[in-house]
Amino acid sequence: MFSTFRSRLTVTYIVIIAVILSITGVFLSVFFKDYYFSSINSSLLHDARLVTEMIGYYDGQEDASKFFQQICLQAAHDTDTRVTIVDDQGKVLGDSSYKAEEMGIHKDRPEIYQALRNGNGMETRYSETAGVRMLYVAVGFEQGDLKGAARLARPLTEVEAFYHRVLYTLLLAVLLTGLLGAGISIAIAGRFSQPVVRITNAVVDMARGNLKRRIRYRGDDELGKLVSAINNMAEHLDHTIDEISTVKNRLEALLENTVNGIIMIDADNRMAYINPAATVLLGLNENPLGRKVIEVIKSYELLNLIDQVRAQTENRRQSIRIYSPDKKDMEVNVVPINEGDREETISILVVMNDLTETRRLEQVRKDFVANISHELKTPIATISGFAETMLAEGNENAEHIEEFSTIIFEEAQRMKKMINDLLELSRLETGRPELNIRPINMVKLINDSIELIKIRNPVLKARIEFNKPAEMLWIDGDLDSVTNIIGNLLDNALNYSNEGGVITVTLEKQGEEGVKVSVQDQGDGIPEAELPRIFERFYRVDKARSRKTGGTGLGLAIVKHLVENHGGKLEVESYPGQGSTFSFTLPGCREDKKM
Repeated sequence: MFSTFRSRLTVTYIVIIAVILSITGVFLSVFFKDYYFSSINSSLLHDARLVTEMIGYYDGQEDASKFFQQICLQAAHDTDTRVTIVDDQGKVLGDSSYKAEEMGIHKDRPEIYQALRNGNGMETRYSETAGVRMLYVAVGFEQGDLKGAARLARPLTEVEAFYHRVLYTLLLAVLLTGLLGAGISIAIAGRFSQPVVRITNAVVDMARGNLKRRIRYRGDDELGKLVSAINNMAEHLDHTIDEISTVKNRLEALLENTVNGIIMIDADNRMAYINPAATVLLGLNENPLGRKVIEVIKSYELLNLIDQVRAQTENRRQSIRIYSPDKKDMEVNVVPINEGDREETISILVVMNDLTETRRLEQVRKDFVANISHELKTPIATISGFAETMLAEGNENAEHIEEFSTIIFEEAQRMKKMINDLLELSRLETGRPELNIRPINMVKLINDSIELIKIRNPVLKARIEFNKPAEMLWIDGDLDSVTNIIGNLLDNALNYSNEGGVITVTLEKQGEEGVKVSVQDQGDGIPEAELPRIFERFYRVDKARSRKTGGTGLGLAIVKHLVENHGGKLEVESYPGQGSTFSFTLPGCREDKKM
């Protein structure tokens, strides 16, 4: 009810006015009562003294009872009071309202007692004779041998009725004054509180984030200084928050897009922050924020490393391997962060760097060096051996010389092919070569490639079949590159086919634009574990068999790069004992470019 400044200010003003008016009213009431009663008392004393002066005219010759009764009646008429005259023994000599002889001794009356002793007396009490409360004032007199007191009495009902009327008038005036003061208080409180309300609303708006809001107030008083301070504070906060937001946005962009996985763990060992890279590295599908670290991280090595850093409060850097969801090699940096005054308030920052691909490439490099050394060592040893034999025999055995020369030539050709393939692969990997893009009739190209394979291999151990489409299919591509792709896939299929098998080449339309070429053999197939590596250099599933057939182990790696250079997609599907199917998809040719 009194939650606003205006209401509290209004109530405060009203309370102050009410208190002041109440105190003033009580003071005036008491003052008026005392003044009124004092005035009546003074008036009665004056009248009583006049009565005593009238008693002084008594000469002793007249009838005392009649004289005093006449004085009482005359004085009562003039003062509108009850007048009683008693002697010093308390005997009533006269009374304006009652017969004197019927009234008892009044010496014990307090006012008469005081008047006989002190000259005057006053008392307020209930009159048994009149049956009402009365105000009595008595004045002593001495007339020759006659002593006594003249007493005037006035009923308090009249006095109190008049006092109450005056009091009601006073209360009405106080009430009207209070209402007027309340109205003025409300108006003043509204005027005083209006700037405060504007300031409050502006500050609330600023607290909700609108730091562009400014307060307008004219004045050099305390409110003006407050408004100026608030405006300056808002401007400073706005500038500071803009700077913080800029830094925050940059930091968020850095954390969200970095390849390093970053995790922040709070003092309660719960996930406080995790970036997308860390989510991928840990294979998380749900938001882990707020969960216990042990519920999120499945690597014992990493959990143990975090516990060690929390216990020792020292940076640790270690290479670990995790197996969930996939096997990954990672370099992990774990850093303790003290976020409070107490040493036990420690958060943990974990930075993870995925080394899986680096380690794989390192292994590929090692395998490449080992493979090429082995691949070159074999033909060189063969050439060297047969050349040495030829030198030893001289011209004695022409048949052997011819046979050995043939073997040396074949091994030299094999080395030449290997070197050419390495150069081609190096050219493809070091940069995307320029392609001579033109429309290519895929049906004709596949037919020509099959015929070329048959010419190079007069005796084929597997039959090649071509499933031609119902229509001619065209692509935009480099003729030499596409020919190389199909030739390598056919050579690969022949190398891994069994005697009497069938190699099926299928050409089909792929979607709205594009063609798909599939080469399927009926060989031994490829184990699932070997599939991710078959496009690596020199990688062979059956190394002995491939070397025997003269393959270099570079054909599929070349095919992969050529397909990707054309914006295509290369796929393989294979099951042990059921053969393999290599497929690639290339963009099609627009109708207006077909020839």
